[in-house]
Amino acid sequence: MINVPIDPKERLNYLLDLAWSIFINRLALGRINVNKESSMQLHYASFIHNLGELMCLDKSDVFKIELEHSYENKNVDIVCYYNDFKAAIELKCFRKSSNRATDNDMYDVLKDIEKLMNFNNFAVKRFVCLTDNPYYINVQHSGQAEIVSTSQGTLYYHDVPIVPTWVEKRQEKSRDRTLQFKHDVGFEWLKEKNWYYLNMRLE
Repeated sequence: MINVPIDPKERLNYLLDLAWSIFINRLALGRINVNKESSMQLHYASFIHNLGELMCLDKSDVFKIELEHSYENKNVDIVCYYNDFKAAIELKCFRKSSNRATDNDMYDVLKDIEKLMNFNNFAVKRFVCLTDNPYYINVQHSGQAEIVSTSQGTLYYHDVPIVPTWVEKRQEKSRDRTLQFKHDVGFEWLKEKNWYYLNMRLE
C-alpha cells in the first residue's frame, strides 16, 4: 500500500512530485502536448489541483492553487496551499523549435532560482525546467554562455557572484544584474524520451 505522508509539508512535496511524474510521463508518451511555458503551466497546475483535492483526507484539510500569483511585486507561476503550508513554483520551458537566445534563457533560469531562494513565507520552493533541446544540458558552454551555463553537473557556489559577461555591452539591460544564490546549486538533469527536465527543491 502507498502511504500518503502525514506531515503537511511532506504531503505537499509528495503531491507536487506525483503531479510532475504524471505530467512528464504523459508528455513523453504523447498523451499531452506542450509547445511553450503557458501550456506546461496549464497541464502541471491541473494535475496539482486534482491531486491536491485528493490529498485532503481529513474533513478540516484545505487545498488551494493560484496561477500568476503576485508576491513582493513579482509574479510566481504557481502557488499552492495545503492547510498552513504554502509552495511557490517557478517554471521554464524551452522548445528547440523556437530558436531562442540560449544565453538569455540560461540567465533567466538562474534568475528564477535566485528569486525563489529569496522568497520568505513559503515552506516549499520548486524550480522546474523543461526542454527538448540538448544544448542546455549536454554542451560545454563557452563565451557569454559559460558564466550562466546550465549544463549537466554544473555547480554554483553560494559565495560566488554570477556576473554576466555582457554587462554594459547590450542595449537591453534587464539581464545585466549580478546574481548570487543563498546556497549551492547543482544542475542534475533527468530525461524521459526526448524531454529533459529539472525539478529542484530550493527551500
